[in-house]
Amino acid sequence: MLQFQTLEVVSDRKMNLVGALERSFFEFPNSFQKCREKPKN
Repeated sequence: MLQFQTLEVVSDRKMNLVGALERSFFEFPNSFQKCREKPKN
């Protein structure tokens, strides 16, 4: 039971890490576009 619980926690952290990576991956192009658009104005 203890082993299963630790496994669950590890997979939980991995999912959080993947979610954070995906979020930053999607946010990066947006911030990059904004930086490139500013000089035009």
